[in-house]
Amino acid sequence: MKKIIFLIAVLFSVGAMAQTYTYQTGKPAVKYKTVKKTYEGVKRTPAVYPVVKPPIKNVVYQYLDTTFPNAENHFPVTGNAGIGTNAPQAALEIKRNAGDGKNKNFLLQLSNTWTSKGLNEPSIMFSNGDLNPANVSYWTLGARVSGNEVDKDPVAFKIGFKAPNETDEHEFFSIDSYQGRVKIGNVGTNYDGYKLYVEEGILTEKVKVAVKNSEDWYDHVFNAEYQLMPLTDLEKYITINKHLPDMPTTKDVTTTGLDLGKTEGLLLKKVEELTLYLIELKKDLEQTKKELAELKK
Repeated sequence: MKKIIFLIAVLFSVGAMAQTYTYQTGKPAVKYKTVKKTYEGVKRTPAVYPVVKPPIKNVVYQYLDTTFPNAENHFPVTGNAGIGTNAPQAALEIKRNAGDGKNKNFLLQLSNTWTSKGLNEPSIMFSNGDLNPANVSYWTLGARVSGNEVDKDPVAFKIGFKAPNETDEHEFFSIDSYQGRVKIGNVGTNYDGYKLYVEEGILTEKVKVAVKNSEDWYDHVFNAEYQLMPLTDLEKYITINKHLPDMPTTKDVTTTGLDLGKTEGLLLKKVEELTLYLIELKKDLEQTKKELAELKK
């Protein structure tokens, strides 16, 4: 009796160490083994993986080991998944060693194929999850890595939005590859010499404009050698041109826009010239008063 009990115990221990599965695939049965993890301090035995697709759905989770053979990754059935980390802090965390400026450390690569019109725009979608095309809305974050023969849009990094009950996605923000121009909204960018293009307007609490050249800030008007235009000549110029000297015309502003820094400098120049005119008039007035006083004596 003791021999029978001992034999049964041996058979159970062997069955716990290794299990053999046979899946029916329509072909000759394929057998394979999976070996359970051993305890610490016990030498591991290489795992044997399936050689055919199991017929049971999701059965692959039974063979997804989170620590072997690659301890850098973590793919549990529930919880956070990690690539390059065994302790992911989010639903999916990708981690690699730091790179440098020349050899960038790419964590994720998005690629796509060109359409018949030449467009290639790999993107990430953030959707509301509605399956009805009329109700679905989503944001996209992506890059137009090749142009489009129809729209002629430049290569650019972009953020777009598709609202419910609309068929087209609207491009709200983009940085194109031509000198890194930034566009906000639906606005034309076919003007060289600028970096930011904004539709409708900008609301801000503060604007600071840097002047590139000190000559654009006209403090030299107060230098002794500065030649102030005589008032009679100024009157003739205004009569003919309908604007002050050096100042842009209405046509200039409506056609090419207004250079804020340059215009502020020109306004300062006119204020300084006006101040000089007032000083001269005051001197003339004082001289006239003196002459009248002399005549009254």
